[in-house]
Amino acid sequence: MIHNMMEERKKSNRRDVSLPAPLTEEELARLIAEVEERELLHAPGHLKENIFSQIQAGKRRERERALFSYRAKVLVGMAAALAVLFLVPVDGTETPGMPQSGILGAAYDEETQGVDEWEREILERQQDIERTWERYQAGQERAAARRRYFREISERFKNHKNWED
Repeated sequence: MIHNMMEERKKSNRRDVSLPAPLTEEELARLIAEVEERELLHAPGHLKENIFSQIQAGKRRERERALFSYRAKVLVGMAAALAVLFLVPVDGTETPGMPQSGILGAAYDEETQGVDEWEREILERQQDIERTWERYQAGQERAAARRRYFREISERFKNHKNWED
């Protein structure tokens, strides 16, 4: 009911507004003939240039946004790579091409003086395997020490049942 009242008000408001009467068939035919004979509306001469300049400005803004986005992605990638380089721990591995120092370096130089490239690669691979094995053993020793430490702590807790508050 309220909906119908609102519709009736809208209809009455439309009738109250003084709109020109609709065109008759004769007037409409005369208007069409007049438009066909001569154009009533002409676009301004600068309209085409304005439209094309706005299109070009929009394309330029889009290219600038894309370039900014690309630069931001590259900077974030570089920052992430640098963060990884600084945060990843180095465990003392040496690159095969880098010179070594100390006793190992002297032994390495003696071993590789008279051998060809193929034998040098085999020696480097063998040394890499030995270094990896040593790191593994050191890790196992640390793990065993941790287990002993925690076992001792748990035994202390078990032995001291009546603690003072």
